[in-house]
Amino acid sequence: MLKATAFTQVLWFPEESAAAKKISDRKGQVGMKKWLAALAAAVSLMIPAALSQAETKTIVLATDMHYLSPSLTDYGERFMETVYASDGKIIQYSAEICKAFAEDMLRLSPDAVILSGDLTLNGSAASLEEFADLMRPLEEAGIQVLAIPGNHDVGGKAYSFAEDGIRSFPAAKAAEYEAIYADYGLNESVQRDEASLSYIAQVGDALRLVMLDVNANGTEGSVREKTLEWLETQLREAQEKGMAVIGVSHQNLLPQNPYYSAGVMINRPQKLRALYEKYGVSLNLSGHTHMQHIAFEGSLTEIVTSSLILTPCQYGVITVEDGKPVSYDARAVDVEAWAGQHGEEKEDLLHFTEYAPAFFVDVVGRKVRAILAGAEIPEEERQRMEDFAVMTSLRDFTGTRTAGDEEADLALWLQYLPNNGFTYYLKGAVAESGWPMVHYDFP
Repeated sequence: MLKATAFTQVLWFPEESAAAKKISDRKGQVGMKKWLAALAAAVSLMIPAALSQAETKTIVLATDMHYLSPSLTDYGERFMETVYASDGKIIQYSAEICKAFAEDMLRLSPDAVILSGDLTLNGSAASLEEFADLMRPLEEAGIQVLAIPGNHDVGGKAYSFAEDGIRSFPAAKAAEYEAIYADYGLNESVQRDEASLSYIAQVGDALRLVMLDVNANGTEGSVREKTLEWLETQLREAQEKGMAVIGVSHQNLLPQNPYYSAGVMINRPQKLRALYEKYGVSLNLSGHTHMQHIAFEGSLTEIVTSSLILTPCQYGVITVEDGKPVSYDARAVDVEAWAGQHGEEKEDLLHFTEYAPAFFVDVVGRKVRAILAGAEIPEEERQRMEDFAVMTSLRDFTGTRTAGDEEADLALWLQYLPNNGFTYYLKGAVAESGWPMVHYDFP
């Protein structure tokens, strides 16, 4: 919103200017300054009132925090084996990254913060409760915190790590998650779904969010028919009231990689996409893949934000005007600033912008070398394949891919490991258009 002082500054002519003399002559006895001051005051009253009809909101989306309570690990050998078996997530510093994120949000002060699932590493009640506590200062500061569960947050098994081994125990059930996160969207929702933990959130006067749960509803990734019926009622009501709607889910609604989408999408998403098409929902926000990506199908755009604990540890900032998305920008959590302010002595945290990508390259490099180990490949070509795979993964996960001459390196993977799942992933990554996916201006 422009302030009245801005209009005063724009309208104020220097007294000695030619324009000022013309106006002074025309107004006779009315002094130049008095007349312009009166005009500026009138404009400042009228124009801001008209502009106030435009409602601008800032919404942050963070996903796949995979928070692990420090009480559940000794950070020892067994734990680090699990870390290195992952996809590059910096699980060993999940608590510190999430604390830094919370402080970033207090400084940014967005209107709403969406947490689109996989809040925890494995759904332990301790991790769920501690992460909820980290988000509480945001609510107290007047920021809406809106959460949905991911596939790692409810049901199944949770784990703790110690020198004598890894212990498993039951993860939180849906009712336990609901009790812990009731104040983060559920209790303040416009409407709740009886068949899941889905709900409708209101942000400002012009926007509603479909916070869709497909993980605590007992379906392992599907939208229940009753939920679809409930959703159509909510979309129809929003349309009748002239509200814009944005969808939010944990799993993806659109394929993000043409050769590698099994297990990352909502099961049988056709009915949900048809509903969104019918009622003009043109944007879905999700996570789950841990990659930064944007996909399009028909009138629907889906922005997938990468994991908050995977380099560069970023979240999405969506600017909305009158309920309509205007822009999306990915921003990295300032872990180094947080570490310095809190007296951290660990070099990894104090030099996090260097540590995070190096850690990802290390983890992915180990995986790639293990894949290549079983194939007879000349050493020079093996090294080319490794370098290509690691750098393609880094750019794909961070959303910084650019077009390049990659066909020759991909051809080596297709030659030596044509049926390997990682080859399919690389093939899909190279097939992308090659534009950076950390920023998007909506048409």
